[in-house]
Amino acid sequence: MIFRASAIGSIAQEILEKKETFYVHSIFKKGFNIINEKKELIFIGTDDNGTFPFGILVDKQTRDALLAKMKQQQYLKVSSNTIYIDSATQLIWKVNLLNSFKAYTSEKVNQLSTCVEAYDFSEYEHGQFNSEYLKQFMCVLERGSAKECERYYRYIIGRGQGLTPTGDDILTGMLFIHFIKPYIRKDNLLILNQLLSETLTTIVSETFLKCAQKGLFSSKIAVLQTEPTPYHIDRLIKVGSSSGKDTLYGAFVALTLRSGTYGKACSTRFRW
Repeated sequence: MIFRASAIGSIAQEILEKKETFYVHSIFKKGFNIINEKKELIFIGTDDNGTFPFGILVDKQTRDALLAKMKQQQYLKVSSNTIYIDSATQLIWKVNLLNSFKAYTSEKVNQLSTCVEAYDFSEYEHGQFNSEYLKQFMCVLERGSAKECERYYRYIIGRGQGLTPTGDDILTGMLFIHFIKPYIRKDNLLILNQLLSETLTTIVSETFLKCAQKGLFSSKIAVLQTEPTPYHIDRLIKVGSSSGKDTLYGAFVALTLRSGTYGKACSTRFRW
């Protein structure tokens, strides 16, 4: 059978235009990930957890039909407009682009901050990502040396469990706020780009971070720059077992720890 995707993200389109061979990386109820030899990952599935710049959106019927054909490590061929699942199953990927995922300076930062501050993040105070550590991280991102910034990145990236570890999700939230209200030194943002060429976390999380470093985020995050409402925040929180909440916590940190006491926090060094 021939199926047709509903829409495609710009990163996914760019990758597929190279017409390389892919294999199935991971399979879920909501879709599956494919990856090529360059470790470039694409998600194919429904929008239950939002849409992604590296994603191909399909409806539920198409998703279920494709999942029925999927096997771990299965090889897939790609042409100029089609992904060949097997000899009898094809997915047309040359379709309309998904809406932009690009974050940009927003006039609604204060509104977003007010909404985010209504949530309880006290659970993080008892772990390795407590506010004292993250105050230091915020300071280093803004003013720290390259060497110090790299040390903090290496501590947070990949720390935690799951396909997207807690540290990565928190960093994603912090990066989102940077792109709507900049605070990270350009050089320190470039260091992150360099580190992501190493294997510091899962391939799925690495893909999210590479997008975030460019100012590209999932639809459930990006919508907060234009519609920072409790409704959209609640939808983000429901993503994954804790990924959505972790991402929101990162946004909370970047929004609230930039205060009059910020300079004082910078005068000490966090001890791990």
